[in-house]
Amino acid sequence: MQKADITTRAVAGFIDLLLVIGMARLPDVLGFLVVIGYILVRDGLFAQQSVGKKVIGLRVALTDDPGKTVSFRESIIRNVPLAVAYLLFLVPYAGWLLAPLALTVEALTAMGDERGMRIGDLLARTYTVQANAAAAVPEGPAADAGMSDTTR
Repeated sequence: MQKADITTRAVAGFIDLLLVIGMARLPDVLGFLVVIGYILVRDGLFAQQSVGKKVIGLRVALTDDPGKTVSFRESIIRNVPLAVAYLLFLVPYAGWLLAPLALTVEALTAMGDERGMRIGDLLARTYTVQANAAAAVPEGPAADAGMSDTTR
């Protein structure tokens, strides 16, 4: 499976951020609950895709079994650090400094990992891949072995 590059993931995250900003405008507690709920379960929606991932063409896969469907459990575990950053942002002054710091740590972790796994991914044992990677035709000697001489 081909891991998703950090730029593509950032664009998908930006789309999700725009959605979260819109949902946060709902009245009081309702907006808070909808935003926290979406942040936590977003990667369990739409066949392992948040709205941003669906638009960009990414999905979440399990490290142990990339073909298996990611459940809401893994989505919640994976997105707890992002929900904590959102909660921190709601705290005046200190939270406005700590929330971006938490998101920066997540991004730096993803950039430093060979699979692009951030802290939430390490906790949930997931990573982000191209959505069409599962359907890709295998290449290399194993793929060539299955071809007959007439099809080459």
